[in-house]
Amino acid sequence: MKALLIQPPGKSPFRVPPLGLGYLAAVLERREFEVKIIDLNVESSTAFEESLSRERPEVVGVSCVIGNAPQALTIVSKVKAHFPECFVVVGGPYASIMGEVTLVRHWEIDAAVVGEGEVTFVELLERLKNKQGLNDVKGLIFRDGSKIRSNSSRDPVEPLDSLPFPAREKLPMKLYGENAGVLFTSRGCPYQCVFCSRSVFGRRWRGYSPEYVLAEIEHLRKHYGISSLIFLDDNFTFDVDRAEKILEGIIAKKWKLNLYFWNGIRVDSVTEGLLTKMKKAGCTAINYGVESADPEVLNKIKKGITLDQVDKAIRLTRQAGIKTNVFLMVGNPGDTVKVVDKIREFVERVKVDGVHLSLATPIPGTEFWSWANKNGHWLDYNPEELLDWPIDDVEDAYPVFETPDFTVKQRIEAYRKTRKYLTGKLLK
Repeated sequence: MKALLIQPPGKSPFRVPPLGLGYLAAVLERREFEVKIIDLNVESSTAFEESLSRERPEVVGVSCVIGNAPQALTIVSKVKAHFPECFVVVGGPYASIMGEVTLVRHWEIDAAVVGEGEVTFVELLERLKNKQGLNDVKGLIFRDGSKIRSNSSRDPVEPLDSLPFPAREKLPMKLYGENAGVLFTSRGCPYQCVFCSRSVFGRRWRGYSPEYVLAEIEHLRKHYGISSLIFLDDNFTFDVDRAEKILEGIIAKKWKLNLYFWNGIRVDSVTEGLLTKMKKAGCTAINYGVESADPEVLNKIKKGITLDQVDKAIRLTRQAGIKTNVFLMVGNPGDTVKVVDKIREFVERVKVDGVHLSLATPIPGTEFWSWANKNGHWLDYNPEELLDWPIDDVEDAYPVFETPDFTVKQRIEAYRKTRKYLTGKLLK
């Protein structure tokens, strides 16, 4: 049985290998399925159409996040229009968040994988290959004649070391440039930030062993010549002992690496000793998820940190010789027009190297979504399917809701004023 996995194009300028599809391809190959990946962020639509016509796969899997949902659904429609007998599956955060709605509104979709897909997708293909029923495939929503059935959820993959490395050999690695070396060393995050959706990896933290991580880094170095790594974990330092063993392993092997922690380092987890090891291992930059410069708002969004901890982490990081960037949002619960001045005062006080600014946008299933429902009202967008939801960290981001004390006009003005202040200085 042949499977074609597709990464739809998105609006984000951050082009990285789609590791989710890489993991799926790896586990499918291990079970002797034929599989190909097309990443339309770096490959042409012609490549997709040619591959579809040439390979004529029995199953097409489409990865889908909120930011590329319209493009993903367009791909699904094209596949069904040309190959109506093809079994079309969607997966990823969007499918996991929307659930049955995805199949109810889009007849072209035959099934959706909810949560982590490595076990569910393989089991689905085995059932299809053997012409068996799908009623007990955990983590699957599927079309059964005129009915849509939702099976019970599947537990997250554990241990993570049971998974093979992502099948990067099936991706055009040279097209990702300096972003080719992305990796996950863990999954999940147990913290309770109100804005955060854990629809795929969940809240239970699990880590790959230091030995697995070091072997994957060696694989990246040997097979792709990669020396710059980007860590995408939700929480790299949840198990500090494990994190330090990974860093110590890199140091011991004397690899000359550039490490960039795009995410996953909490300000309340770093110490001078940890930062010293990070620097020695090759760390050049860390992005800290600060999200707000207002202590009251930090409490409302349940970030679980204080501004004193933020100040200390930034100071220690800069002293270690590591570039320090922060994520900040405009429009959090509790924000008002004063957010502009608070952000300005914050960045001038702590002297960060860069700011990733976004417009706070609720996602279904989060506490932020419930808060927006209760305290505000939705604007003229579609909160039931999210197909017009914005990319929240670009210049033309727009609010999808407003509150009496922070209107849509004020939110747009505050966001644009803050971006203008940061542009040319700190804006990433």
